[in-house]
Amino acid sequence: MLMLSSGGRSVEIKEPTKEERIAFHLRGIKMSLIPAIFGVIAGFISSPYVLSVPHQSISFLILALAIYAQKYVFPLWGIESGKFDFKAWFYVGFLTFAYWYLSWTIIVNGMPHTGSVPAPQFGPFF
Repeated sequence: MLMLSSGGRSVEIKEPTKEERIAFHLRGIKMSLIPAIFGVIAGFISSPYVLSVPHQSISFLILALAIYAQKYVFPLWGIESGKFDFKAWFYVGFLTFAYWYLSWTIIVNGMPHTGSVPAPQFGPFF
């Protein structure tokens, strides 16, 4: 415990225990791993292997559902998603989007180009 005093006031700063530091670190790993997994799955579902070319306009809906589904998956992993603030949800949404876009791009660029599958494009819509 650390004591700071200034102007007649003293403030106690509690040092986290080793178990608390480990728990906080594991929480951070889970909050990064779950969006990564959901992003890769959503990217694969959005790819032409699963979603036909005329239906690629729902790719962003798949991404939005992947982000929303995490609200119910986090508690299964011991993370209280009900207490997330804007910053935490922005982090989750951005990581999901990044992995969705990267996995989709890798899948599309690695596909053989035949008559039924168009040449790769920059994104799902342009």
